[in-house]
Amino acid sequence: MDLQTILGKLFANAGAVGIEGVFQFVFGPHQAYWSEVKASSRTEAGRHTRPDVTIEVAEKDFLGIMAGMANVEELFASGRLKIGGNMGLATLLPQIIDHARHGGGVVEKVDMNKRYPTPPRLSEKLTASLPTQRSVQRRPRSGLSVQEFRAQYLPHGIPLVISDALQDWPLFKLSREESLVHFAELQGITRHGDYVKKTFSTERDFRSTSMADFIASLDSPAAKGTDGEPPAYMGNNILPARLMEQIKLPPYFDPSLFIPPRIWIGPKGTLTPLHRDDTDNLFAQVWGQKIFTLAAPHHREALGTWSTAPQGGLDGCDFNPDAPDYQRFPHARDVTFMRVTLEAGDLLFLPEGWFHQVESVSTSLSVNFWVNSGRGW
Repeated sequence: MDLQTILGKLFANAGAVGIEGVFQFVFGPHQAYWSEVKASSRTEAGRHTRPDVTIEVAEKDFLGIMAGMANVEELFASGRLKIGGNMGLATLLPQIIDHARHGGGVVEKVDMNKRYPTPPRLSEKLTASLPTQRSVQRRPRSGLSVQEFRAQYLPHGIPLVISDALQDWPLFKLSREESLVHFAELQGITRHGDYVKKTFSTERDFRSTSMADFIASLDSPAAKGTDGEPPAYMGNNILPARLMEQIKLPPYFDPSLFIPPRIWIGPKGTLTPLHRDDTDNLFAQVWGQKIFTLAAPHHREALGTWSTAPQGGLDGCDFNPDAPDYQRFPHARDVTFMRVTLEAGDLLFLPEGWFHQVESVSTSLSVNFWVNSGRGW
């Protein structure tokens, strides 16, 4: 099958997931194609005069992506895939590829920047049936067996901080200067502007950035943000394969259940507002400190929760625990918020459904592991 036909199939139903724009693929100096994605899509050979997104990638790597043998985010992180143009639109490429590879049928159109009603979850019934948790327990790794974790914390969805959890991570033992060697030639996507007010929206200002250059700039005044905006943040990037040997999968889940880990890098002041995920999460603090503000799943309605898709999954909140508006959200007075500071070397178990806000209180590097643990929701 030729490249034009493959691209045509790739984008045939991309409009069904709320995507519109011109995607241009450059495979070499004299080999390029573009696909215009609307209610119906078309693909043509050559270069487009005004593409929204331009992707430069070797033909063999592209074919590897489409065959499920290569990961588009990993190729980007390693520098083997270059992206230019509208990075917010480009961040949807993995979703387009996944949709095409798993059938590509026409589905209900989802506006990625719309808020949908949030469906309830079984984790809400679980926490509503338990005594109110008012603090997060801290246990040293040496004093917590895998068996105890799986018996006491996992089935009940109880958050836990495991201290001294990263002592066997090479990345944890390196100084920042030493670690820059391992970040050379790697790329990430950074968030700029007021990304807090545009939480989870594709309209955020995304940019392609060298990981090493971004880390080297973290302590500069330019990193602090301007006009009241938060500083630039390299959040939720796939952990490049080159760094996998520098970390260890936490032992509390079977390795087959782990989703590819993500990396988060930023200076003091980066903020992810109150939200919740749809899987269990193990969050490892490698450098610096972060403050997590937590609320139990059954407070969904009190917190003004909304979803990014009709079936839910990634859920945001209109309530701000740092600036509470009790007139608008009167039932939020009944919510017990827990604040926990993660120190370097800590590992936080954040069960599915728990609302959390995350703020960096110093220059920070974190790695998190979402886990398909299947706790029954």
